[in-house]
Amino acid sequence: MQKLYVLIFFMLIQSNNFLWSQEAKTPKQPTVIGLNLNYASLLRHSQNLQELDKSFPVGLGLEWSKMLLNQEAWEFCNCMPRVGAELSIWSWDNPDILGNGILAMGFVEPYFRTHKALNIVFRTGLGGAYLSQPYDESTNPLNLSYSTDLSFAIMVGAGVNYRLSDQWNLGVLLNYSHTSNGGVKSPNKGLNFPSINFRVLKSLNPIQFPSYEKVENRKPPELTSRLSLTHFSSWNDISIDERVNFYVFGIEGKYSRWVGRKSALSVATEVIFDYSRKEEIKLEQTNSNFVQAGVLVGHEFWLGKVTFSQQIGAYYYADYTTLDDVYQRYGLTYNFNRRFFAGINLKAHRHVADFFDFRIGYQFK
Repeated sequence: MQKLYVLIFFMLIQSNNFLWSQEAKTPKQPTVIGLNLNYASLLRHSQNLQELDKSFPVGLGLEWSKMLLNQEAWEFCNCMPRVGAELSIWSWDNPDILGNGILAMGFVEPYFRTHKALNIVFRTGLGGAYLSQPYDESTNPLNLSYSTDLSFAIMVGAGVNYRLSDQWNLGVLLNYSHTSNGGVKSPNKGLNFPSINFRVLKSLNPIQFPSYEKVENRKPPELTSRLSLTHFSSWNDISIDERVNFYVFGIEGKYSRWVGRKSALSVATEVIFDYSRKEEIKLEQTNSNFVQAGVLVGHEFWLGKVTFSQQIGAYYYADYTTLDDVYQRYGLTYNFNRRFFAGINLKAHRHVADFFDFRIGYQFK
C-alpha cells in the first residue's frame, strides 16, 4: 500500500513533464488535479460501538476537477466554484473488524476571496463507498457500523487554500464525513469521522482569476413558490423474527418559498407507513399504531432543474417508535418539467440512518 501512495505522489509531481504545453491565456474551465492526505477520528456515537475506541483512520485521495471561471458561475455565489470527483483509499485503523474502504465522491468547492493569495473554501461531496469487512454473524459479529460492501457517502468541510503560483496550490480543510447503506441492511450505525485534510493542487493551465462585480441582488425565478405532493417508497432491511425486507412508503406535502440567490425555505408534513414497526408491535402484542406523521422545516438549493434539500423534522404522531422524536432528511430531486419530478432521500435520526427512499412527485405551482 505504501508503494502505491509513493507512485501516485510521484505521478502528480511529474505531471508537468508529460502533459501538453499550456496556453498562457486562462481557459474558462481549467483542469485541476490534486493529491490529499487525511487524518481522522472515528466517532463512537453509540454505546455499543466499542470497535471504534481509539480508531484514527488515514486516507489518501486523488482528485480531478474543473475550476469554473465564467460570469454565470460567479453570479451563482459571488465566488469561483471548483467541481470535480475524488477517489480516496482509507484505512480505518481497525483492520480485523472495520477493514478498509474506498470512497468515490463528486464534490463542489466554492472559492471566496479569489483576489487574494489566501482563499476561503467550502466543500460538499456526495457519492459511494466500498467497505471491505462488513458485519457477519459468525465471522465478524463486532462490526455494527456497516453490514454491506457498498454504502452511500456524504461529506462537508471548510478550510483555506494558498496559491503558491498561478498553477500550484496548498490547502488545509476540516471535513466531516458519513457513510451509511441508508437502512438497506442492519446493523447500520454508519462510520462518522471528522478529519483534517492536507492537499496539493496543480492546474494544467495557469489561472488568473477574473474580476467580476459582486452581485448584491438577484432576479427572482419565474415561480417564487412551489407547492408539491410526493410519494416515496423504500425497503427497511431489519431482522425481526427471522423476517427481513419490510416495505416502507409514505406521502409528503411541502411548500417552498424562494428567499434570494439560489435558496428557498420550506415547510412540510409527511405520513410514513413502516411495516417493520408493524411487525415489532405484533411481536410485542400491543395495541399501538405503526403509522408515523411528522412536520419538517428546511432549506433548499434551487439549481435549475436540480434541487438539493436539507430538512429537520419532529413527529407529531408516533404511537410506537424506538428512535428519537427528532430526525433529519437529505434529498436530491430532478424536475422533468414544471410539474413532475423524481429523486432520492435519506432519513436519519442523528448519526443513525433510518431508510433511503426513492420518490416521485407533482408540483402544483
